[in-house]
Amino acid sequence: MEELVKQSLVGSENLNQFFPEALDPETSRRLFQSFVTTCERFAVLVIQIDDFDGILKQLGETIASEIVMRLMRITHGLSKTKPIKPVQLSQARFACFCEDMNEDAAVLLAREIQRRLALVGKETVSAGIAVYPFRLFDKPAILDNALKALDHAGFFGPNTVTPFDAVSLNISADKLYQDGDIDGAIREFEKGLMVDPENVNLQNSLGVCFGVKGKLEAAIDAFERAIRLDPKDLMPVYNLGLAHLKRGNREIALRWFLEAHKIDGDIPEVAYQIGMCYREAGQIDGAIEYLEKAVSKKVRGAYLFRALGDCYLEKKMLRKAVKAYEKAIKENPTDAKTLSTLGYLYGALDENLEIAIVLCRESITLDADNALYRVRLGRLYLQKGDCQKALEQFKLAAELGQDSAELILEAQRASPAERGGEN
Repeated sequence: MEELVKQSLVGSENLNQFFPEALDPETSRRLFQSFVTTCERFAVLVIQIDDFDGILKQLGETIASEIVMRLMRITHGLSKTKPIKPVQLSQARFACFCEDMNEDAAVLLAREIQRRLALVGKETVSAGIAVYPFRLFDKPAILDNALKALDHAGFFGPNTVTPFDAVSLNISADKLYQDGDIDGAIREFEKGLMVDPENVNLQNSLGVCFGVKGKLEAAIDAFERAIRLDPKDLMPVYNLGLAHLKRGNREIALRWFLEAHKIDGDIPEVAYQIGMCYREAGQIDGAIEYLEKAVSKKVRGAYLFRALGDCYLEKKMLRKAVKAYEKAIKENPTDAKTLSTLGYLYGALDENLEIAIVLCRESITLDADNALYRVRLGRLYLQKGDCQKALEQFKLAAELGQDSAELILEAQRASPAERGGEN
């Protein structure tokens, strides 16, 4: 009953005058409690004026107040011939508590409210409906279920009537997940599976939540159940691969990623995971094959191009590596590893030496404690003939734990000033 409000609302003055019981939170609470305690069958409709904030902003408080009153008159008028009790929940939301009413009758009631409102204005309302009894839900949960059904109705646009179902719970769980309430999302997904045990999306989403919580066994069980329900659904197959990968079972993960690729070969992330599994197994040719597929399907994604560049580099395919790293930097100009590696490659090809130095300097700005990046910058300075700057970087690399003794000697031998200092 958290929705029931007491604050001053648009139209509250008129509502208090003509329908005082509709705005009395204590009366509303007692009314709903009477449904909970005495009714063996009932429905709850939660009705919302569509785009009420826009109406208020565009037409002003007086017109908005008239719309609120219009809706209350309609619901109150219906209550004279139907067993319903209308109350206001919040600024643009009303509820109708309906004795001895099933879902079909509740849908017809909501449609009638919409029809009558359309006769006197352009405004529309949407409605969420929940009934008791319904599966394993207890009576106090029905108002909350109707509110979730109203959120569900929002996915279909204005002037919509939506009964509560498993999708309503899926939407509610997704909101909790986005808000970071993973435990709450798990509870909602589990409720959804009570309503529809064969819902693949609910099973898959439940597995994702378990994975986020680090409960990998439970995640794997959920994904496997989803796959049994629909072996051709890509997401649980792919997610099962990810779960096994998190457990360190790369070979099992690869099998599931390959299965996902069979289902849909156009998904870059699937090809990427296959490529990375092959790369970690030392099968660079296989890694390149799938990473090239990944980048061919997705023109953006620094991580894809960097991974492909790494594989090209391992195979000594330097010019292809350069092209891949250049695309990676275009997507993510602050990736220190890619900046440093591309600078190193320019130096190895003896091209764009000034740009190479800039790239390697930037990598150190981003990661000053990386000894390898300092060695690469030092080599470029040495290649350019700036022995003092090279020596400085090699010494800093040594301080960071890099074995740079030979490089320091090389820079000292190449530097007349350094040799003079030693004599």
